Amino acid sequence: MTSEATASAPSSTARWRVLVGAIVVQLILGTVYGYSIFWQPLEQKLYPQDFISESEQAKLIESGKSVPTGVQILPDAEAKKRHDERQAPLKYAFAIAILSFALFMVYAGRVQDVKGPRLPAMIGGLLIGVAFLVEGLVLQLGLIQGIGANTVVLILTIGLIAGAGIGFAYVCPIAALVKWFPTAKGLVSGIAVAGFGFGAFIYSNKDLPFGGSVFLREHGVGPFFLAHGAISLIAVLIGAALLSNPPGTPPKAPAESEAGELLRKPGFYMLWAMFFSGALAGLTVIGVAKGFAGEQLVMAAGAVGPDAKKELMEKGALAVGSLAIFNAIGRVVWGVISDRIGRTPTFVAMFALQAAMMFILPSLTTETAIAFGAGMVGFNFGGNFALFPSATADLFGAKSLGANYGLVFTSYGVAGVAGIFAANTAKDLTGSYAGAFAICGVLCVLSCAVAIALHIWRARAVPATA
Repeated sequence: MTSEATASAPSSTARWRVLVGAIVVQLILGTVYGYSIFWQPLEQKLYPQDFISESEQAKLIESGKSVPTGVQILPDAEAKKRHDERQAPLKYAFAIAILSFALFMVYAGRVQDVKGPRLPAMIGGLLIGVAFLVEGLVLQLGLIQGIGANTVVLILTIGLIAGAGIGFAYVCPIAALVKWFPTAKGLVSGIAVAGFGFGAFIYSNKDLPFGGSVFLREHGVGPFFLAHGAISLIAVLIGAALLSNPPGTPPKAPAESEAGELLRKPGFYMLWAMFFSGALAGLTVIGVAKGFAGEQLVMAAGAVGPDAKKELMEKGALAVGSLAIFNAIGRVVWGVISDRIGRTPTFVAMFALQAAMMFILPSLTTETAIAFGAGMVGFNFGGNFALFPSATADLFGAKSLGANYGLVFTSYGVAGVAGIFAANTAKDLTGSYAGAFAICGVLCVLSCAVAIALHIWRARAVPATA
């Protein structure tokens, strides 16, 4: 019996049900990329409103209102700096969520390989839902007093616990799909993880009437966390219930590898290094996209007043939206391309294009050009999440894909921390993100060579049809 027959005999409806479940789960998990929408509301909730900027004072006076007693008036730049300082500790929740996501995925992958995709995905949904529900109750009922204590609870809930939930659920749809669709691994992986990208877009887009930003603006951060927790819990449990592995033995690659064996193979480290480069480039830009885009527009405009400067900074949101949309599109397109022309040529093309964009990005100074540049970075970044699970299955087999891809995915967690550090360091030392982008570009160029070396290693290790 052929591998296609093995996977498709009972699959006229079953495998499409699995695909729907995978997309539902990934839509919820992708909201982690939208965490930036609640830093400002959290600051307003946790900190006393004891200062305003000169621009805000002018608007109050213009509207016939007076500045509240005891409120300090600061120059715009100083007010922004103080807001940034207050929000900085809160943002560690995102970094911890990404790191927790990557680390827990290693264990979750092993559970998935033994128990199937449904159980770990349901555990993931429970963890995400409980994390946001608990944090929502803490904020809404004022259960924790003090800024420091609230920050710690925030990092533990929507950081550590929610990140663990994402780690448990993320690999399950992908591992199931590559078994149901063995001849279209890139395509189905891309479609599933495109849901991750669109989830972030829906969550953070301020113009969508049903998006997270609108609900947050109208109801506040406490009710928002409660609603998000409930929706996440219900949606992931429903999506997880649709997941299953195909009956029978999954199609074998030329050599099936268990997780322990993987660490002894040079191919694993090549794949890990490539994923690190691709993730670093994308996460570095994602972390600073709005601020970078706004600063580029302000720099191009020259000397402008505070209102014009604020308007230009807000226009940076177009780059964020463009990046999110093309992130989702890239997951499907690169997956399809890799199924057509092979993983190695696709890796080389994707990394070469990403390297070019990282070098070009600091020179873009118009709203359209910056949005296009950010979109292309997102397009290539999204390709990582279609290509690397497929490449892991190609190289080491589908049987232990959950555990194997979990190990490869640790590179993403490391890249998340390194990207934030690189961007902040470059900005502090030079006043620009260009240095961090250049480092990412160089690593992407090197990954082109590593992709070719990986192809040669595989050809020598096992006779395979790459």
